[in-house]
Amino acid sequence: MLMSRLSLLTKLLLAILVPTVLTFAGFGLLGHFAAARALEAELGRRLQGIAAVVASQTSADSVALLQPGDEQSRTYRNILRRLTEARDAAGVARVYIFAVDQTVRVDTAEAAIGTRDYSLESSRAELRKVFAARQGGPSASILFRGRDGQLYKSGYAPVVAGTEAVQFAVGVDGSAAIYQDLQRLRQTLFMVGVSGAVAMILLAVLLGRRLTGPLLRLRNSARTVGSGVLDQPVEAALLRGRDEVAVLAQALETMRTDLRTRDERMQMMLAGIAHEVRNPLGGMELFAGLLQEELSAAGNSVDSFDVPTSLGYVARIKKELLHLQAVVADFLEYARRSRPALTTCAVTELLEEVAENAQAAAAPNCRVSVAATAERGTLNVLADATQLRRALLNLAQNAVQACAERSTEEPMMVVLSCSRVGVTQRVRISCQDTGAGIPEAVLTKIWTPFFTTRQQGTGLGLAFVREIVKEHGGELAVETSERGTTFHIDLPAAKST
Repeated sequence: MLMSRLSLLTKLLLAILVPTVLTFAGFGLLGHFAAARALEAELGRRLQGIAAVVASQTSADSVALLQPGDEQSRTYRNILRRLTEARDAAGVARVYIFAVDQTVRVDTAEAAIGTRDYSLESSRAELRKVFAARQGGPSASILFRGRDGQLYKSGYAPVVAGTEAVQFAVGVDGSAAIYQDLQRLRQTLFMVGVSGAVAMILLAVLLGRRLTGPLLRLRNSARTVGSGVLDQPVEAALLRGRDEVAVLAQALETMRTDLRTRDERMQMMLAGIAHEVRNPLGGMELFAGLLQEELSAAGNSVDSFDVPTSLGYVARIKKELLHLQAVVADFLEYARRSRPALTTCAVTELLEEVAENAQAAAAPNCRVSVAATAERGTLNVLADATQLRRALLNLAQNAVQACAERSTEEPMMVVLSCSRVGVTQRVRISCQDTGAGIPEAVLTKIWTPFFTTRQQGTGLGLAFVREIVKEHGGELAVETSERGTTFHIDLPAAKST
């Protein structure tokens, strides 16, 4: 719940810093503990070695002769001298000899003979190894703090007395001053870790801003699109590259252009509806007014009522209503047309149906036919039969109207044909007429929705055809001259079974 409230930059910082800090801290602690253990082991071995050397130079029998009060005896002074020399030479804090009952015999710290050294209690486990019968060996204590507050460590070695059990041992207390270097190392590691964390914070902030900056700009672009401003493209800098931000920006730009196209199409459709509906409504209003005047003039006199004229007005009103219905139907079909459901369609059958329908609306001197080819019965395309029939019917009806607009008594022809395009898996459907052709100034505008040169026409026919062909994965082309116009539709051929 908390993470969902954090910004992307904060999440990125946490994602980078938390593992980094934990890794630095973990490695630092592991390094510190490993160094501490290695140093402690090395110090223990060194103190054990010193204790073993001193023990090898010490006679157990001489030590056994010492009793409380013998501190002034020659034997005590000789042993103390050797211990002091060993202490000074090794640079340790204390060298002493003690008995199995943990009482001191000789001590460079000048402890009296027979004094119990209670500090040995903490090394009881290690001393068992030292005083093991005839198998005693060196050992070392754990770290401890002396009365001066400094760390110390003791090394022990048995004073061997032939085959008899070990009764005495040499202890060497060494200062663990080397741990001060370890503490300095720990401080250094801490400072390095802090510096590394700060550097990672700066790097994370830099990378975060480089990442979140484009995302914020992309968010602003999305908000702009969401507010309905569709003519402002996404920043070109965001579209470059192949990273996730660029892919998201490209998707947003595609969405913007699609929405803009749809919005322009909607505006054009609304403008076209307003224009196409206004004309029939004006005509209906005119003839309804004339009819009203006719009825008003007749009054109650049936003889003065001009029935043929009134019926003409009614016929004109019905004609305008039919045209209005056709306009609304065209607009609705253009706006609500569903995506094509592709199936295998026999091209020849479609062409024959289209030719029959177009012939019914053609002038008497215009003949609509389907060209006979060797392979016409074997050509199938992958298409939505209903939508493709509508597109072909629009082309055929336009061709029939083009023939009717040509002022000549000569026979006019509209020929529908189909053939395979070379060796490719495509089928070409053609609609050829012998009309007057399309003027060059108009040719570039014929695909524009709601553009028409006819007095009564929505201008959606060719735009409708173009969209259907495009959604079928096909291509649409036109050839025109003074002798007529030919439209070509290339569609993917259906796989033969």
